[in-house]
Amino acid sequence: DVIRWNQAQSKVVYFANPDGCVRDFEAEQWTGFTEEKSLRCVSVGNGTAKVLVMGNSYGYRAFPVLHRLFAGRYAQMRLFTRSIHVFLTKDPENTMYADKERIVIEKFQPDITFFIEKDSFVTLLRPISGPVEQDPVTKQLQEAIDVLSNNSGTVIVDRQYYKTHFNDGTAYTIQKRMQQGKTDFEDLSISKKDYESEFANESARMATIKNGNVLVNNVQDQLCPGERCYRYNRENLHSYYGDAASHLTSQGLLLLEANYAEIIEDFLLRLSSRAIEA
Repeated sequence: DVIRWNQAQSKVVYFANPDGCVRDFEAEQWTGFTEEKSLRCVSVGNGTAKVLVMGNSYGYRAFPVLHRLFAGRYAQMRLFTRSIHVFLTKDPENTMYADKERIVIEKFQPDITFFIEKDSFVTLLRPISGPVEQDPVTKQLQEAIDVLSNNSGTVIVDRQYYKTHFNDGTAYTIQKRMQQGKTDFEDLSISKKDYESEFANESARMATIKNGNVLVNNVQDQLCPGERCYRYNRENLHSYYGDAASHLTSQGLLLLEANYAEIIEDFLLRLSSRAIEA
């Protein structure tokens, strides 16, 4: 039932972590951080890689997908996330969590880090001051990227995707309209050019990242492969965005899965090749 599906997705906040991903006492010992325990866990696998997924609630939402795609092919897979707070830009509310993230990556020294965070304070969209490389926000971004790069074999940084501007979120909007017998959802889309215009400053800043081991993952291209960016699956009317904070639904995450899978398989192949050469 489409109405029930969208209704359920509009209310997702916390969920059960994947089987085998248990409370991360080691990271708690490193950081002394115990808030929002469900946003952190660690799994032990049957491989050799150390995998870290870090960021805020956007990373938490993507974690079950990444965990399933790795399918136990790691020594440890660690989730360390926290709602709202940011690392790539200066957090105007509290930098304590960013300090904890730095401790975790320095202690863990992962072979691969997936860094996935919402630009909660819309810092990356701010006007650029002077040459982009000298812009204060860009310099802060590069400093954060350097921390990830210097302490991880490979770093995957997800770019920002388009956020919807409905007070109740897209899933609820679809649910409500369907309950009212409405069938017109064409306004739940924007042109790709409008997205690119809105995110031009973020694009310019992210383009300055030159670290050789950092891959910038342009998730918007996966959410919007055509010239028009729809906020829902037009075949089954399942929203790509859940709540008002535009967390991706399971339907939205499906659009990112193929690229995540490609990144993971390429990483594991390179890891295996290095082991053979050694």
